[in-house]
Amino acid sequence: MAKKIAITLRKGGSGKTTTAINLAASLHKKGKRVLLVDLDPQANATVSIGIDPYAIPYNINHLFTDIAVQPHQVIVQDSHGLHLLPSHPDLAQTEAGMKATQIGLLKGMLEPLEDSYDFIIIDTPPSESYLAVNALAYADEVIIPLQAHFLALQGLSQALQQIEQVKQGLNPKLKVAGILATMVNPRTNISRVVLEQVQEAYPELLYPFWVDYSVKHSEATLAGVPIIYFDQFHSGSEAYNKLADTLL
Repeated sequence: MAKKIAITLRKGGSGKTTTAINLAASLHKKGKRVLLVDLDPQANATVSIGIDPYAIPYNINHLFTDIAVQPHQVIVQDSHGLHLLPSHPDLAQTEAGMKATQIGLLKGMLEPLEDSYDFIIIDTPPSESYLAVNALAYADEVIIPLQAHFLALQGLSQALQQIEQVKQGLNPKLKVAGILATMVNPRTNISRVVLEQVQEAYPELLYPFWVDYSVKHSEATLAGVPIIYFDQFHSGSEAYNKLADTLL
């Protein structure tokens, strides 16, 4: 039975997609059966592992709109064998028409796949949307990537509030696995102060390691591979391997 982990934060640019793809890649590299689910209409996770959403016959939007399409028809693999439920910009239009009664749709889609995987990693939209709530209603745990910047602290508070609301109403078993600091430059006062504030406010949630700010992450995205494979000795690869080890 798969452990379901949602990567979420309402604020964009927090390293959410980078965390999702590299955590999935690290777990896969360690021999685990992993399904990466791209639930963001921007399809950044799909593109970031080298899959063109316009060049494949099916994507996750079909699972929301076409009952004849089954999940196993949508799954694709990247160049390293990681399984992906790809996204597509058409998902934005589907999301706009969603209702509260459709919050359980993702659970219905993915439950039949759970026995085939050890982990299901879900990249969510950077918004308080029905798609994001679908992910939280289905997940066992949440990892919150937090950019080491003052403006990100507000997004963290909002994310924790949303998670608590879902826990009380839709998914009592949901818990926060941890907060992962991203884009950290320990030489700057901003990064140091943000880390100190989060450590003081959420000492039991902040992981004792972080992801450094580095242009290598953008280079890996441009190459269409997780940094785990792009540069296995990079500090970012080491951080995501630590994150995977923590989950294991």
